[in-house]
Amino acid sequence: MVSKSKLYAQLDFREEELRERLVPHLENAANGRNKWVFCTTDFNLSPQLPCVINAETDALVQLGRQVLQLREKLGESSAGTIAERICWYCRQWSDCGDNHQKAAQELARDFLLEIAKANSPEGGGAR
Repeated sequence: MVSKSKLYAQLDFREEELRERLVPHLENAANGRNKWVFCTTDFNLSPQLPCVINAETDALVQLGRQVLQLREKLGESSAGTIAERICWYCRQWSDCGDNHQKAAQELARDFLLEIAKANSPEGGGAR
């Protein structure tokens, strides 16, 4: 059986990896350079958009799922974590209608603000 300290080390590593990969990805979208940032295999509800799946976001959603599984094993809440929120943002984007670029920019900006707030001393971090 893996000790809790090893699980916490894995959790910390994966959460940091998720944050480090996600932030520049979101910054590109916030600057209008990636209107498909939230288009993923699992949350693409529009059959008209099968060719614009964002491979990096797909990978980040899978990494987020690993984080959520580790949190569950450790009995830690996932509410408000980046891993939980990336799925929420992908769902929001898929419901936005026809203006995906504007929605992607706005959602990316909101997500970046959320991440910055969580990382600030007042935000208290993810745990």
